[in-house]
Amino acid sequence: MTQVPAEVLQALARMSGYERTLEVDRISAQYGVSSAWLEQQLGGPAPAVDPNTFAPTTKEAPELPATTNILNQQSFRFEYDPSAEAAERRQSVQQAILCPACGVALGIPAIRPIKVTCPQCLQESTFQA
Repeated sequence: MTQVPAEVLQALARMSGYERTLEVDRISAQYGVSSAWLEQQLGGPAPAVDPNTFAPTTKEAPELPATTNILNQQSFRFEYDPSAEAAERRQSVQQAILCPACGVALGIPAIRPIKVTCPQCLQESTFQA
């Protein structure tokens, strides 16, 4: 049986959960010791991780602003897609708005309600007014 270095035991003691279990298995195979002996040297098994600690506290959707901030479309450039279809879509652009999720400028027609998918963050938003 080979002696396990103190720094290896200290690093192992700082771990928890599945990461610690994997490391115990690796160290026990590397140094020829049992996993029970390693846990005894560390002062017992790692405390169990409660899966509920990772759950969100609320399950509500974020509130979107009631009014849309309409911007001057001349101050933005919507020329990133050179295709003919994009040129036709650009002709129907009458308003510029900011994506409520990431803030990127979007050119949209004046049709309401309109569902828009942001090309930057892929957030789908519906604008009523």
